Amino acid sequence: MKAIFKSLFVAAAVTFSAASCTQEGKENADAAAANTEAAAENAGDAAAAEANNAANTTEAAAENAGQAIENTADKAAAKTEAATDKAAAETKEAAANAAAATEKAAGDAKAELKN
Repeated sequence: MKAIFKSLFVAAAVTFSAASCTQEGKENADAAAANTEAAAENAGDAAAAEANNAANTTEAAAENAGQAIENTADKAAAKTEAATDKAAAETKEAAANAAAATEKAAGDAKAELKN
């Protein structure tokens, strides 16, 4: 009878040990699952942050390009206006010179006719 109790005690100890190992394994598996889930969430957050940074960088580049185009257009408009003003002044000067030359020629022709 003593051997039976001893065997039962050993069996109970082995069962308890196996149950403890199983419980510890379950706890380790649960912890690993939680760590995996946290890592996946962190990876998702990192990917979202990278996408947001890329979007912000793209938006800033587009804004800078737009500003550069606007600045170039402003400079081109200013140069065109200056060239137009210069051409108008040169045309006015040429017209005045032509008028003066015509008047001189007419005066010379009148003087020639009187002689």
